[in-house]
Amino acid sequence: MTDAGQATDRDIDYLRQLAESGAHAPLLGGRFLTWWGLLLTIAYAVHHLALHRVIGDGNTIFAFIWIGFSVIGVGGQFVLARTIRRKAGSGSAGNRASRVVWVAGACSIVSMIVGSVIAANTGAGTGTFDWSVPVAFAVYASALIVTGSLARNRVALAAGGAAVLMVGLFTAMILSPDRYLLASAGVALTVLLPGLLLLRSEPR
Repeated sequence: MTDAGQATDRDIDYLRQLAESGAHAPLLGGRFLTWWGLLLTIAYAVHHLALHRVIGDGNTIFAFIWIGFSVIGVGGQFVLARTIRRKAGSGSAGNRASRVVWVAGACSIVSMIVGSVIAANTGAGTGTFDWSVPVAFAVYASALIVTGSLARNRVALAAGGAAVLMVGLFTAMILSPDRYLLASAGVALTVLLPGLLLLRSEPR
């Protein structure tokens, strides 16, 4: 009887997963977009102030900004991951793709940063870090458009389109003294705001 009950439970779980995978369930990554969008908006704004020597010494302050951003961000990521376990709709195609594409994108950004650190310390200068910004926006665009298409979510699709525009806009202004202020506004528009909207539409 127990074996039969367990088999029935497995069958129900399997059918539920099939149903979710074919459904256009709400995207569940809103809390992560909100968290990273908020941190990155602040970090770029502070970076802008540091470039203009409003804060810091014009040197080590940048390490403090981005190391602090990384430590706080990863810590918050682990906390948020605990709050989303077994959330309804997590097995949908859009949410499954979202997890994979954002991890791949994050790894690509980290790889770019590591390469920039090596280049900066071998004679290329700190300007190499500027090129990580359009790479990051390209990652946002790809992840948002892919997940938005699978989930048929207009918020994610619109945010992805805006991120595409930010790739070209930041690249065009890469020598501008206000480029990181632009990056801060771009992240608020393409990551933070969509994250808040997606979070609001999540199932309770």
